Amino acid sequence: MVEAANQNKGDIIKLTIPAMAEYVSVVRLTSSAIASRIGFDIEEIEDIKVAIAEACTMIIKNGEKQNIDINFEILADILKISVQVKYFVCQERDNKVSDVYDNKSLSILIIESLMDKVECESCDGIVCLKMMKKLRVDV
Repeated sequence: MVEAANQNKGDIIKLTIPAMAEYVSVVRLTSSAIASRIGFDIEEIEDIKVAIAEACTMIIKNGEKQNIDINFEILADILKISVQVKYFVCQERDNKVSDVYDNKSLSILIIESLMDKVECESCDGIVCLKMMKKLRVDV
């Protein structure tokens, strides 16, 4: 299955959805199909689906009414996912226990626990949550 990832190295798949809860399942299904295609096992696929659903739900709960742009970038052994929206406020997580009770911080904690790398960037009113999951190869 790693060969499939190597054959598709550098492919980018773009998806744009309205910031509405009923479209989160579309993103979950898309991420599942992409992750399966490049060789992730069922547990890793579930992690990716939960992480991307958390990211989209966090934006929707923030009340954004604009579209959410999701990009999937397939590298040799890595799936990079970016979730972007205009004017969304991404709160940086600190080490305070009380932050766990804030929906946005809880979502970030969940995403960080499921993905290998998570970053939140903001530029010109666009916030981008970047997630990365490495393909594990059993030897």
